[in-house]
Amino acid sequence: MSDGFDLVLTGRDPKKMAASVRQLETIAGGSRVFGVCSDLRDPRDTEALFDQALAHLPHIDCLVINSGHMAYGTVEDLSDDLWCQAFEMLLMSAVRLVRRALPHMRERGNGDIVFITGAEAREPSAHLVLASTFRSAIANMAKILARSAAKDNVRVNVVAPGYFDTGRVRARVDALASERNISRAEAMKTIAGDNPLGRAGRANEIGELVGFICSRKAEFLNGTTIVIDGGKSAGFI
Repeated sequence: MSDGFDLVLTGRDPKKMAASVRQLETIAGGSRVFGVCSDLRDPRDTEALFDQALAHLPHIDCLVINSGHMAYGTVEDLSDDLWCQAFEMLLMSAVRLVRRALPHMRERGNGDIVFITGAEAREPSAHLVLASTFRSAIANMAKILARSAAKDNVRVNVVAPGYFDTGRVRARVDALASERNISRAEAMKTIAGDNPLGRAGRANEIGELVGFICSRKAEFLNGTTIVIDGGKSAGFI
């Protein structure tokens, strides 16, 4: 928000949404923050989200897509129902958001779409099968969109984070510390793994990267997946 963006947040939980809006308002400066509750697995909610966003804002410059956490498990363990849930939550929610936002951006002749996926989109994990499968599909879709939307000055990129110190990761850390009777610091080290920087990421570091991608400083950045994981991923492409 230090870049001057007005912000529309969405999520399914009204209490969490209100808390997030209040937290962001404390650092907003002159920017405005709005919260819209929606379940993006429902196509009607996608339409309502954009209607409400455009009621608050004159236009949409940037669309940042970051959807839900999926169950852990292997290919053998995961039920058909879990696969279908992941398909709707991770992939189809992103498809619907793009389908709604892209014509608006094309008409204006400018825009940025940023997908937040995960490092497993580039380096699959045996126990993050759902996330690995559908987030790599999003990265492929982003590459296709980047080529087709560029003629209308709309850029499409992907940010692929590793482990970050978020509420979800903190809950996993607490559970692991209790389960193994170890300290929270030891549990975080176990979860973050052998990260060369020796820590998990900070949430604001993702925000700052996305702000850069959507700024004029990055106008030639298009069709790229940026892994932000402290150097933990072994791949170099």
